[in-house]
Amino acid sequence: MKMDTGKIAIIAITSGGIEIAKRLSGEFPADIYVNSRYSDHGQFKVFNHLKEVIPSIFREYKSAVFIMSLGAVVRIIAPYLDDKFHDIPVIVIDDLGKFVIPVISGHHGANALSLKISRILGGEAVLTTASDINGINSVDSVATRYGLTILNRENLAVVSGDMLAGLPVQVINKTPIIIPELEGSDRGRKIIITYMEETDSSALVLVPRLLDIGIGFSTDATLSDMSSAIDILFRKYHLYKEAIRSISTIDLKSSNRDIHKLAEDLNCPLYFYRAGELNLHASEKSDIVFRATGAYSVSNAAARISSKNGMPVITKEIINNVTVSVFLNGH
Repeated sequence: MKMDTGKIAIIAITSGGIEIAKRLSGEFPADIYVNSRYSDHGQFKVFNHLKEVIPSIFREYKSAVFIMSLGAVVRIIAPYLDDKFHDIPVIVIDDLGKFVIPVISGHHGANALSLKISRILGGEAVLTTASDINGINSVDSVATRYGLTILNRENLAVVSGDMLAGLPVQVINKTPIIIPELEGSDRGRKIIITYMEETDSSALVLVPRLLDIGIGFSTDATLSDMSSAIDILFRKYHLYKEAIRSISTIDLKSSNRDIHKLAEDLNCPLYFYRAGELNLHASEKSDIVFRATGAYSVSNAAARISSKNGMPVITKEIINNVTVSVFLNGH
């Protein structure tokens, strides 16, 4: 069974590297990039000059694995690096598969992927991040593991430094999720895990994806209408948009382009439910909505289904031609 790591680009420039790439592609969903001189070796993506494909690799893949020298990789990717919150994990492997080196975004996936690759190849993962070599769970890696968005990023280095130094750190979890890797004290700098706006600017805020949005809208509603309604309500109830887990509505709207674009903009999955399914979960019934859609409730029932009968945060509110419900995921 292939490991679920998101699609990887594997770049090989020698025949030995290609053999390593083939082994890895049997374990991960991957595309193999090779120099044009090796184009007859199989179904590969081919380049004449490696620097020409780096922008698309950084844009289209979750991770990049280079089977070549570390120095060459550093030089070729340097112009495309932003910061550790946006750069994809980059890993370098030598031509014999002995050493697997996370180069970029170690705490954001590269370290974990390097360890998996080293086990496959029988090589050694060369980790250099201080928390990992000292056996400490870094905030970055925990956030990546649990899909948490790090806010107040200016506080990350200080909190991480305290953890590395063995100083106490408070962990205040205001959500139902359990994160055993973050064990806190009753004193020290604060890590706050929450889906609601936090006023303590000195704290490091971690936001999990826990809020399922159900939405109903008239045929003339636009993307701007839907986005505006969510913005207004999230401001009103002091919720983080980073906490949005999903968007859902009735299947009659499945061909609406704006709802698809909304989910894309919010970087979350989009679910559609049949009227009959919505009716089974309707806590209130509207004859007007039923005559228009065949469902007695759209936004509230959709959010209830997506959240697995979670707790209502916004039961139902109407902003012009858009109705929004928000539930805390109960899974």
